Amino acid sequence: MKYKYKDIIGYIIAIFLVMSAFGFLYISGHVAKSQTPQLNPQPTFSYASSYPPFGVTTGSGPIVPNNWNVFGIGEKSDDIPYMFIFEPLAYADFMTGQLYPWLATNWTFTDNNTNFIVYLRHGVYFYYNGTWTNGSQVQILWPFTAKDVLVSFQDYFEVYGNPFNVTVTEINPYEVDFHFGTPNVQYALYDLLEQFIVPWEQYANLSNPASAVIPIPVGTGPYYLAHATATEAVLYRNPYYWIPGRPFIPALTYYVAVSNSIAYGYLAKGVAQWGGTGSTGSTPFSKLFAYANPQYYFGMASIGNGSGGQPSFLWINFAKLNYWPWNETWFRYALSLALNRTQISIGSQFGITTGAPPTPADFLPSPMEQIWLNSTIIQEAHQVDQYNLTEAIQILESHGLKIINGKLSFPNGTPLPPVTIINYQGFSDTFATSELIAQDLQQIGLQISVISETPSNMFASEDNGQYDLIYWLTNAYTPYYVWEYAFIPPLIPGTDQPNVTALQTIGVPIYTDPGRWIPPKEFIDLWIQAGDTTNVTLLKQIYNKMAAILIKDLPAIPVVFDAYPRYEYEDQYYIGFSTPQYFYTWNVEPWIYGNVLMLLNIAPRPPGMTQQQEIQYTQTAWQDLLNYINGKATTATPQSLLNMLQPTVPLNTSTSTTSTSTTTPLTTTTTSTSTTPISTSTSTTTSSSGLSIGVIVGIVVVVIVVIVVVAFVALRRR
Repeated sequence: MKYKYKDIIGYIIAIFLVMSAFGFLYISGHVAKSQTPQLNPQPTFSYASSYPPFGVTTGSGPIVPNNWNVFGIGEKSDDIPYMFIFEPLAYADFMTGQLYPWLATNWTFTDNNTNFIVYLRHGVYFYYNGTWTNGSQVQILWPFTAKDVLVSFQDYFEVYGNPFNVTVTEINPYEVDFHFGTPNVQYALYDLLEQFIVPWEQYANLSNPASAVIPIPVGTGPYYLAHATATEAVLYRNPYYWIPGRPFIPALTYYVAVSNSIAYGYLAKGVAQWGGTGSTGSTPFSKLFAYANPQYYFGMASIGNGSGGQPSFLWINFAKLNYWPWNETWFRYALSLALNRTQISIGSQFGITTGAPPTPADFLPSPMEQIWLNSTIIQEAHQVDQYNLTEAIQILESHGLKIINGKLSFPNGTPLPPVTIINYQGFSDTFATSELIAQDLQQIGLQISVISETPSNMFASEDNGQYDLIYWLTNAYTPYYVWEYAFIPPLIPGTDQPNVTALQTIGVPIYTDPGRWIPPKEFIDLWIQAGDTTNVTLLKQIYNKMAAILIKDLPAIPVVFDAYPRYEYEDQYYIGFSTPQYFYTWNVEPWIYGNVLMLLNIAPRPPGMTQQQEIQYTQTAWQDLLNYINGKATTATPQSLLNMLQPTVPLNTSTSTTSTSTTTPLTTTTTSTSTTPISTSTSTTTSSSGLSIGVIVGIVVVVIVVIVVVAFVALRRR
């Protein structure tokens, strides 16, 4: 029997309609499901019910409990809880610059580095559960999309400026283009990627982002704010956090410590289990807090081999000390040789020789130095930090200077004018360093004294050039950033020329190059080149040339690095810290960006766990976290990791198991997106696993339809 052409067309249309109908139903159902945020299967540990609550402390200013504006001037710098609530596109390791994708999954440069394309993570939500500004109880779930990124940087550029003329556009809801008027790779990687992302629902259309009041923080981070006062903030675990199974700690409290002694009191009493507090001079950890429980209480000042340390320099104000011999390199070299850095470290950093490692003339900490500089440059840089008082005096005398009645004098016998070092006595470590520097330089006849300024006056004096000498810190990440802050002056807009007028005018504020040094043009040109390349080989060549210039000119006095990391922890009740036994991240202090890299691994210590098992857990937890954020695993908390957190000794209670929970201490969460006072928008992202199931189901349907059609045709043929 033969079929008419129209019959065949009819069969095809019938098959198409059946498949389309099923596809529509499946996709509609899948999209509807993906619009509903999924609760995070975060574990609970019944054996930890008797453990002390997890506490965090560090020296900082008071919390401003009624304003959580990320861009507020003077807000974020003193509010450590921001680090737990808000997240950036990526985190960078403080000492090595290694980047970890976070709210972004990847990024790439195109068009000669003028376009920086960032790919955003799906399935992330801004979360808050509590009392809203109108007094109502709300649960907020706002989807994270490109719109949040655009608004975040609109405010960011308005507050902090836009030196490279960046415009931000949305390619699609999960892809953003940062277009650079002037390319700068380092700025893209270590400024833009590390900026906290905020919800557009709160931050769009602010008339003045710097002064706006944001009374309630809504972030994507692992914790949300339950309540806060000027002296403490209580945070609860985000039940919709995007990293499966993390964090392990259901709640944490941040305690403001207005002095080092108060912070160590919290640690000694077990109120805080994690701290980031500086030294009180030469007093060791054993006498500060570890004495209370020496088996489990530990402190770290740098790491065992002395390779750690935050870049810290003695700046000479060239705008004030712009006379001979201060403006001579040989004089600054003699001052460097006069410093006994071993004794400075012992006297200012917990009594530990390696607590504050010597600073070389490249001004880079060892982890960074080893990555970027060659061995010859490193060797030359470290010759400057050798203590040799005899040689220092010989250099001074060879240039006509004399020590007369204990005072360093000009060749005509007139003593050099007295100078001062400013610092803040409340910063006990840097103030102690300043005093020890002064003592050493008094041995070569300098009339030098240390003056304590309040922090606000100290930083204002630094910015305005109203000081002789100052010992202070810089940021890290890469040589580009260390040297930019320390030695790159403000440039005349649109040029590569230093603003000499601003540098030489005391009272005109500048925010880089605190010593007001005018570097050689080659140094500035190399820095600009470093900002415009992704070529690591070329970058190393540039950095070595810049280091050679610093070694030759010595624009500041290299002393000792401020101890970094300098933090305290206990592992009687909590494990997962970055420790000398397994040091996996430098981002360990509560005030540093990226401390969640460690915080997400901290878990209750199961009864019976040995030290070796603790190390094994930490290694596994870190690798599982990396595998997830890099897209190599579907979970950060596989059952194999949870098995490590099971008790290995009998418990007093009848049962102790690791179970999953989706409740929070504040209110009961639900699986539906609740309406909010501001926005009810939802995300329509799909997961790869869901699509895979859809493909399989679709294939099965096609096969069934084909079988039905073939059977129908066979019946008609009969």
